[in-house]
Amino acid sequence: MKTARLFALLAAGSLLAAACTTPAPTPTPEPTPTATATATPVPPTPTPTATPSPTPSPTPSPTPTPTATPPAPTPTSVAAAVTVPETFVSYTDETFGFSLRHPPGWEVEANTGNPPQLAFITVPGAATTDTPVQGLVSLLYNAELVSADSIADFLLPQFVSREGFRTIEEREVKLAGGEAAFQIGFQWRTAKGLSQGLMQTTVHGSKSYLMLLEAPQDIFQANMGDIQAAFSSLHPQEPTPLGIPRSQALTLYFDEGPLTLDPAIGQESQSIQYIMQLYSGLVSFGPDLVLKPEVAKEWAVSGDGTVYTFTIRDNAKFHDGRKVAAQDVKYSWERAAGLGSRSPTVGTYLDDIVGATTVIAGKAKEITGVEVINESTLKVTIDAPKAYFLAKLSHPVAFLVDQKNIEAAIGAPLPWWLKPNGTGPFKMNKWEIRNIMVLDANQDYYAGAPATPHLVFRMYGGVPSLMYQTGEIDMAQVFANELPTIKDVTNPLSKDLVETPELSIFYVGLAADKPPFDDPLVRRAFLMAIDREKLVKGIFGESQTVAHGLMPPGLPGYNSSIPPIPFDPAQAKDLLAQSSYKGAQGLPDVIYTTSGATEPSSIVTGMLDQWRANLGVDVKVRLMDPNLYFYVLEQAVDNIFDYGWLADYPDAHNFLDVLFHGGAKNNVGKYSNPEVDALLDQARVEPLASKRIELYQKAEALMVQDAAAIPLYFGRDYSLVKPYVKGLVFSPFGMADFKGVSLAAR
Repeated sequence: MKTARLFALLAAGSLLAAACTTPAPTPTPEPTPTATATATPVPPTPTPTATPSPTPSPTPSPTPTPTATPPAPTPTSVAAAVTVPETFVSYTDETFGFSLRHPPGWEVEANTGNPPQLAFITVPGAATTDTPVQGLVSLLYNAELVSADSIADFLLPQFVSREGFRTIEEREVKLAGGEAAFQIGFQWRTAKGLSQGLMQTTVHGSKSYLMLLEAPQDIFQANMGDIQAAFSSLHPQEPTPLGIPRSQALTLYFDEGPLTLDPAIGQESQSIQYIMQLYSGLVSFGPDLVLKPEVAKEWAVSGDGTVYTFTIRDNAKFHDGRKVAAQDVKYSWERAAGLGSRSPTVGTYLDDIVGATTVIAGKAKEITGVEVINESTLKVTIDAPKAYFLAKLSHPVAFLVDQKNIEAAIGAPLPWWLKPNGTGPFKMNKWEIRNIMVLDANQDYYAGAPATPHLVFRMYGGVPSLMYQTGEIDMAQVFANELPTIKDVTNPLSKDLVETPELSIFYVGLAADKPPFDDPLVRRAFLMAIDREKLVKGIFGESQTVAHGLMPPGLPGYNSSIPPIPFDPAQAKDLLAQSSYKGAQGLPDVIYTTSGATEPSSIVTGMLDQWRANLGVDVKVRLMDPNLYFYVLEQAVDNIFDYGWLADYPDAHNFLDVLFHGGAKNNVGKYSNPEVDALLDQARVEPLASKRIELYQKAEALMVQDAAAIPLYFGRDYSLVKPYVKGLVFSPFGMADFKGVSLAAR
């Protein structure tokens, strides 16, 4: 599968959002994946990773980067908490973990859009004005542990460009719940006269809560007592989404969530991690890379290796309790094939089945090679004996979906997969787009109900390792820039670090079907002009392994002694001069298509610098939305592009054939070599394992010498896991298996 992490590990820093913007409406999920961003680590800095977007009374919006902050009184003592009247009404946010109290006449509404705004506060204004008192509660995640006053200092410059802005008072306060907070009172001029505001910041773990309230000065002062009491009542606490205590849920931070939950559409790890929890197929791989039964209890293979007969488990059920039948498998596969080009994976993983390509092409509706014998028996015929066929059925595109679930959503404004009826170990409870997803253990799961009652995926957060350190999540991904610190034996976190080798490769793709990389000499020159050892180790240290081949360590057929292409700038220049383009001056414009929001990653920038210095070629960059990168890359690729691949099954076919065979769907660079294709074709049907490996190694050696791509590194995953989390399994496919997780006493 395509790895959503790609080069995101190297993306830079935090974004500063403008203050005082109108809250965004609730996003409407689409049936195709366009919703969320890939995970981007934030290097430790003394500033928050996000900035709230307050919505005060209608006044000129401040610029986000003023030149100076006006002087204000320095607090000399901590003010005691203001008494909160018993008549005040309580408001609680269980998802993000805070409560407050307010006068009965006030209105506090949850933000149905996205964080960082959590709630909006409205206080009816005086009869003489049409401007009510308005405020909000916002959430920021910090990049390191900071104080409440430093957060206030970070936010204040966003307000100072208002006409006549000045601070009235700054003070440390103690909230009613005992938490420390920092308040800044301020005023400014508007067309209708003076307005006044109060900003309060409170730090709780890696989170900072901001309360902001603004109004015309006379109204503000008339409500001053209630305002101070309401601010004092703010109480950060441990989130309990849907009332679920932490002891009953494995709590995780997985960025903003999946792009899709349709197993026939998902193709990148960001979505597939969730899909694996909700659905299942006939077979799967364990962490030992051994194929095991899932919905299929067993199977038999004909003597010629072309007919597979599957027996469905008697206790396999959908989440709604309906028993799985062989017809459900047939429907699921034909439905995926019927999506045609809308499914980026069906042509790769189901194409061996007789009749599948005809359905994919839209020329038929039934896959002739899939036959329902009876309710519990399915016969599948493939076009030739292929050792890897069963392994391909472990891919999500072969997972079971419920026909009624899908057909009930036809014509509906929202896609069916927001409430999927799968067969996986967990089932959907609640999904707030970009906020949180809660999954419940499937008590009818055929392999036994998961021990942990709930999975809580947080989709809005900050630095995972800091959230982990402060106890907000139970597991966290660790990024390369954090590893040296976390690995230090004096760091208490070092004992929680888990390292998992992945069957993955990250490489630079070259568009071999268009100038200038249609010339193998140019491809080889660009490869030899990069000092990959220096580049990869300079960015990742020892956390990742420099790649010289295209098959990762641990994969059957991995060749540790494959002759590498050396770094040789002089020879690279000679090759470019010998090419059909006669040197750098003869090249057309070369454009690097890469995933990124504002700038290319460090590793891309490093390659651009080396090509400029060693070849005299100034490669241009075109950034693409990380949300859409893999889904539109095939149509949008220029000359060079980023690519990352995690194994779907442990076979050389999944790397060499799927990625580089001429005409293969995932061969984005359109590399084609008849000699390579002949070896791959032979390996497809070779029954002897040792002979298959020999064929693949020969094909790989040719690809490397032909510079089919520029290998960069083989991946390793690093995670922090709390000691009370038992039974968590990390697979070499980059997935975490939560089925066997139990939570011990903390």
